[in-house]
Amino acid sequence: MNRYFNKRSIIPVVGLFLSMLAFLSSCEQQQYEPNLSVAQGGGTVTTYKSYTLTSAAGSAAYGRVVFYKYSSSVTLVEMALYKTTTGTTYASSIYPGKLSDNSTTALKQLDAISGTTGEFATNKYFTVNEAGFYDKLATYSANVKIMSGTTLVASGNIGANATPVAQSQ
Repeated sequence: MNRYFNKRSIIPVVGLFLSMLAFLSSCEQQQYEPNLSVAQGGGTVTTYKSYTLTSAAGSAAYGRVVFYKYSSSVTLVEMALYKTTTGTTYASSIYPGKLSDNSTTALKQLDAISGTTGEFATNKYFTVNEAGFYDKLATYSANVKIMSGTTLVASGNIGANATPVAQSQ
């Protein structure tokens, strides 16, 4: 028999292995509770106005645009579109006047919308860094249009041209 593998040398090695296995498997793992607190100034934004976006002729896409008051100088815009086409990117902008005015000059270019998610492609929110934008939203004569190239996909009046479908002050 090989001098390295005899009964006398294997028994202590097997014993050591079984002892380590028992020791490692008997250790309990610490169960930590989730930390539900937020950093100072963090949390949820609760002041908002939501407007409906309806389908354009020949399109099935529809949704909502929501304006959140983050601070007196920052307004967050969130978009949610349904029945969009996967792989397509849609342009979104705020235009002056009512939809019926057919304005083609955008007041504010918003982020592109992903057809896969129906939301802004790069961030959850588009940020409007303009003092008082949210506070004056009710007086703006404006509308939001979602375009695929030059084709209107969905749109909706906002501000003075429409009553919010949901809001919180």
